[in-house]
Amino acid sequence: MLYFREKEKEKIRAFAHREAAKAMAVFGRRRTGKTELLLDYIAGEGKGSCIYYQCTSFDYHVCLTDFINAVSAVTGSDSILSSLKTFRDVFLYLSESGHVSGTVFVIDEFPFLAKRDENVAVEFQWIIDHALKDNKLILLGSNLSFMRRKIRDSESPLYGRFDEILEIHPFTFDEVHTLFPLFEDAVDVYAQTGGVAQYVMFFLEYPSVREATAALFFDRNGRLFFEAANLLMQEVRETTTYVSVLRAIGTGEKESGQIAGRCGMDPRNVFTYLNRLIDLELVAPVENPLDTKKANKRYKIADPFFRFHHAFIEPNISMITTLGSEASHYILNEQYHEFLGVIYEDIIRANCFRYALDGVIPFMPKTVGKWWGNIQIEGKWVESEIDLVAYDESRIVLGECKYRNKMIGLKEFDVLKSKTPFIQTKGRKVYYLLASKSGFTEALTQHDGQNLILIHSE
Repeated sequence: MLYFREKEKEKIRAFAHREAAKAMAVFGRRRTGKTELLLDYIAGEGKGSCIYYQCTSFDYHVCLTDFINAVSAVTGSDSILSSLKTFRDVFLYLSESGHVSGTVFVIDEFPFLAKRDENVAVEFQWIIDHALKDNKLILLGSNLSFMRRKIRDSESPLYGRFDEILEIHPFTFDEVHTLFPLFEDAVDVYAQTGGVAQYVMFFLEYPSVREATAALFFDRNGRLFFEAANLLMQEVRETTTYVSVLRAIGTGEKESGQIAGRCGMDPRNVFTYLNRLIDLELVAPVENPLDTKKANKRYKIADPFFRFHHAFIEPNISMITTLGSEASHYILNEQYHEFLGVIYEDIIRANCFRYALDGVIPFMPKTVGKWWGNIQIEGKWVESEIDLVAYDESRIVLGECKYRNKMIGLKEFDVLKSKTPFIQTKGRKVYYLLASKSGFTEALTQHDGQNLILIHSE
């Protein structure tokens, strides 16, 4: 079943019906449901007007032969069509011979065909410009860096050739929560899958989230046990070094020097790997809001699925291989609960703009992030953090997010307020936000303060 893709389906529908449109690019990380989305459209509204082909080889001539076979299965066998030697000739022949008219050609996993030969992109530029006539072309790809480069790089032959560009994203937390009504289950699933559609669907197959986690991750034959490693191998070389970098970040290192030290490499070299992981959207740089020192930058694994894998699975492969599901009792301990707390912070930060639209936050922030720095406690300077900082030109929200089985009370509110003097609020009006999985004490809810925002997640 296809969930939460109505907007994406509408974009495909609009493209297919717009007479002047010629080409569309659809891309996104693997397992987000791109193919299922297109097949759903083809089986429904596109039935009878689409020809679908999925590249399964890096070899140009193998792909061409298979594409001709896919076309012939719809149009019937044709000796001239079978004799053609290029995609350019095939599309031109189909258009000029009248074999197809008003047809949407869907080529899935286009990077298999084009990644190793730059001439393929030039060829498809010509096809889009000259060979489609009243037909249309949709190119799909899971190789994010390749597809983005072909679509957005002004030096790419395909730059500017697409009438529609559609990026398929993982499910949001709220969408996962719709499928898993119990809030704690939804956080668990989101933390382990990052909202990637296929992985979320896997969890729906089991009686409980705990059983799904054991079967998918804590079993050498589990469907997600090697998934992160396999995805990484499809994107980069020197996977051992990239795994070391991801493991360093996943187990707590945040600054480039710390990451390099954990990996045993020259600090100057670590940026090559960090930048590549950023390009793949697996890692994200985190800048400190309101901090004028731009060098004060940290890094985090942006993809929760990779974050979970490199924090709990990859470092414990030997134990999991030996003990199977029993290993989960030793691995998913207090550190995992802290991990869920960080995911909860991400969820609250991601919802800030929605809170503003709903009036929970009394203004629309321009910037949302997390603050860290030194504060003074009992005469001693210590490093501290504030989970959420959201602000515009004149107002700022400082927030703490507590994912624990205990109500938040006045004590937590006082601790948050005590950090304010050490933050460069620059004269902005300050609001305080407390987010809690378990709610708030009566004393806090009765607190007389218009600058206090309470969010009970459930």
